[in-house]
Amino acid sequence: MSEAVSQVTVKITGFSLYRPRLSSVFIAIILISLLSVLFVWSRIHAINLEYSISSMERDIRSHEQQIKKLKTEAAFLARDERIEKLARKELGLRTPSPGQIIRVE
Repeated sequence: MSEAVSQVTVKITGFSLYRPRLSSVFIAIILISLLSVLFVWSRIHAINLEYSISSMERDIRSHEQQIKKLKTEAAFLARDERIEKLARKELGLRTPSPGQIIRVE
């Protein structure tokens, strides 16, 4: 019975077919799998970075609009007519008489 279970090799004019070693096949499959996982991870990471960049660009545009609004408001509040009106009404200031002005040189 042990003779019937012996290994069979097929030889065709000097070329023989042996069962491939499974360890080398497993190593090749593992390497291909690792490379595939690395590629997929890098693509996912790149996509996440693109989302982050677009979110930051949106924030920058929003902040730029806010800066424009604040500059406009600052220009409105810094008008000489407005400041003079507030000084006269709320603070009770008045135009100085010619004797109150002293020039320092």
